[in-house]
Amino acid sequence: MNARPKIQDYEISPEILRVESHGQVYKATHKLTGELVTIKKVTADDGVPPTLVREMSVLGKFTKSAYVVNCREVIHEVEDYKPVYYVIYEYLVTDLHSYIAAKPLPSDVVKNLLFKLLQGVDECHSKGVRHRNLNPSNLLVDEERGCLKIGAGIGQSFAFFGEASSIPGGTVSLFYQAPEALLRSTKCRAAVDMWAVGCIFAEMVTGDVLFVGIGDDPKHADKEHLHEIFRQLGKPTEHEWRGVASLPGWEPYEEWEGEKKKARCYLAGDLPKDLLVAAVSLEQDGADLLSKMLIYDPVKRITAKAAMEHPYFEPMDL
Repeated sequence: MNARPKIQDYEISPEILRVESHGQVYKATHKLTGELVTIKKVTADDGVPPTLVREMSVLGKFTKSAYVVNCREVIHEVEDYKPVYYVIYEYLVTDLHSYIAAKPLPSDVVKNLLFKLLQGVDECHSKGVRHRNLNPSNLLVDEERGCLKIGAGIGQSFAFFGEASSIPGGTVSLFYQAPEALLRSTKCRAAVDMWAVGCIFAEMVTGDVLFVGIGDDPKHADKEHLHEIFRQLGKPTEHEWRGVASLPGWEPYEEWEGEKKKARCYLAGDLPKDLLVAAVSLEQDGADLLSKMLIYDPVKRITAKAAMEHPYFEPMDL
C-alpha cells in the first residue's frame, strides 16, 4: 500500500510566487523525484473551501491536458488546529505578464503563443466551461518546453455551460473583461473569453494593456473601464449590438464622436484605421483577426475554433 502523500515530501521555497484570493502559491521540489512543482496553500476555517471543491471539479476535466495546467494531487494537513490544503500543480517557469514585461515579443512568438492560447480556450469551450477571467497573469509559460497553459486560480472564475452566467465580482481582472460583462449581462457566453483573448493578443504585440480605464473611485471602476473601451472603439449602437441598451448596466453614455473613426470598420470587414493598425502595429491578417475578437456583439464575435483557422496563422510552424 502506498503511503499517504505528505507536504513533507516537498521542499518548498520560502518565496511566494503569487498571491491568489484564496491562497498563496510557492515553487517546490519533490524530494524523492526532484520534480519541480507549484504548490498553492489554502487555509480553511471549517471544512473544504467551496472554491477548492470547484477548482478540483474543473481541473478534473483537464487531466493531462496540453493546454490547461495539470493538478498532481491535493494534500490535507492540520496546522495550528486549522485544516490546510496544499494543491500540487505542474510547474511552468513564468506567467505571460512577466514574459511580456521582460522583452518585446517577436511576431512569430506572438503568433505561436496566441495559437496555443486559442487551443486552450477551444478545449475549455468544447468541454462545456467558460474561463471568464483570462489575463496574462494566469497564463503560464515555459519557453524551453514551448508551451502556454491556462492556470492560476481557475476554479474561482470558471463556469460550466448552463450555470448562472454573470461574472463573479471581485475575482476578475477588469482590463480584460468584455463589454457584456461590464454591462452586467446575465447571459454572458463563451464569447467573453474571446474578448479577453483579443486584449491579450494586442498586449503581446505592443507590450501595453489595451484598455485601461480605472478612475479614482473603485466603486465606479466598471463604468470607467467601459468608458475607455467606448472612447477607443466608439459607443455601440442597437444596429451593431442588438439589445445593448436593455442591459442592466447601460446608461446614455457620451458619444465620443471624434473617436468613432477608430471603430466601426471591423463591422464592415475592413481594416480599422487607427486602433488596430497604427496602435497595435499588426499586418493585415493580424489586424483583421484582432478586430473580429473585439466585436461588441458577443453573438458575432469570432470563436476560438474559427480563430485558429484564420489566415493570420498561415503559414505557421506549430
